[in-house]
Amino acid sequence: MEPQSTRYEPSIDLLTARAVDLMWNTYEGYSDDVFDKRELIPSVAGNIDLGVRVLQRGTPPRPEELTSAQHLGGRRAGQGVPLESVIQAYRSTERTLLLDLFSGSQAWPVELTSHYADLVITTFDLLTEEMINSYRETASALEAAQRRVENELVLAIASGPAPSGSDLDHWAQVLGVEQSGPWIAFAIGSAGDADHTEVLRLRQRIAKALQGSVWQPLLFGDVGRSTLALARPRVAADEIRETLHQVLEDFGSTVKWAVGVGGVSPDLVGAHESCQEARDAVAVAMSGDRTSRVVPFDDVLVEVLLAREPKLAARLVESRLGALEGHPYLIDTLEALVACDHSQAAVAKALFVHPNTVTYRIRRIQQLTGFDPLVMSDFTQMALALLWLRGGRA
Repeated sequence: MEPQSTRYEPSIDLLTARAVDLMWNTYEGYSDDVFDKRELIPSVAGNIDLGVRVLQRGTPPRPEELTSAQHLGGRRAGQGVPLESVIQAYRSTERTLLLDLFSGSQAWPVELTSHYADLVITTFDLLTEEMINSYRETASALEAAQRRVENELVLAIASGPAPSGSDLDHWAQVLGVEQSGPWIAFAIGSAGDADHTEVLRLRQRIAKALQGSVWQPLLFGDVGRSTLALARPRVAADEIRETLHQVLEDFGSTVKWAVGVGGVSPDLVGAHESCQEARDAVAVAMSGDRTSRVVPFDDVLVEVLLAREPKLAARLVESRLGALEGHPYLIDTLEALVACDHSQAAVAKALFVHPNTVTYRIRRIQQLTGFDPLVMSDFTQMALALLWLRGGRA
C-alpha cells in the first residue's frame, strides 16, 4: 500500500462539474433539446467515483462495476445521441480525472504515477467498451422496430382502405411524422430479383439525395416486388423526379432500375392513390424499353389503362395487328409511322426504302387488317395496340 501522502482523494463534485462543463453543448446530442443536463450529473459522478475507487485500491474495475455503462449506452441510444458523442463524453471525464491526478503527483514516484495513469485509462476503456456494446445493441433493436413500424405504415397506406385512426396515430408518433400533407409516393422496381443489399444501398442513396427536398425522412416499405417510399415534399414534384433520375444515373449496378412517381396527395391517408399510381408507373417503366428510368404516372396513363384491362388489350392487339403476325416488316412500318409522326417521307428515310415502298406497305396493312393507317381513328387504335404489344406484353 502506498504511503498516505500519495493517496488520491479528490473532490468528486468538483471534478464532475468540470467534466460536465467540458461536454455540455460541445458534443452533438449533449444539449437541452435532447435531454436535461441534470440527468448527466449522476452518470459522470458515478464514473469519476469508480475511477477514484480503482485508484485507491490499486486494481482495475470488476465486471459488476461496469453495469452503469451498459445502462447509459442503452439510454443514450434511445435518446438519439450519436455514439461518437457518447465516446467523447467518456474521454472528457477520463481527461478531467487524469489532469487532476497529475496536478498533485509531482512528489510521487514515477512508477506510482504511471500505475495510476494506467488504472484510469483501463477503467475508462472498459467503461467505454461496455457502453458501446450496449449502445449498438439498443440502436439495432430500435432501428429494427422502427423499420417494422415504417413498413407496416407504408403497407397499410398502399393496401387501403384507410387504416384506423388509432393505428395511424401510433405509427406517426413512433416515426415522428406529420399526417397532414402534402404527401407523394414513388415506387422502386428492378428487372429480375435484385440483391437485398443492393436494394438497401439504393434506398440509402435516395434518402440522402432527397434530404433537402422533403420535410421528414422518407418512409420505405416493401409492397409486392417493389419498394414504396412516402415523402412530404418541400419542393416541386419535378425537382424530386430530377433528383431520383440523377441517383439512378449515378448508381453503379448491373441491374436495370426504374422509379414510378405518383401524384401529390393532400395528406398521408390520401397517399393511397399516389401509391397505386407509383406502382402502376413503375410496372410500365419496367415492362417497356423506355429511355427515362423515372416515370411519372401522368406520362403513362394510356399504358396503365391497357395494363388494367389485359384481356381487352390482348383483343385489341389481335384484332388490329393479328393479321400482320407473319409480316414483321409491316409491323416495322407501323412503328415507324408512330415514331415519325405519321410522315410517310420520314418513314422512308428511317427505314431506308423508297417512298413508294412505304405507300405499298400501308396499302398492304389495310388489306390484311381492314384498318387503314392513313385514317387517323384507325391509326390511333393500331398505335395503341402496338404500345401494348411492345410494352405491356414484354
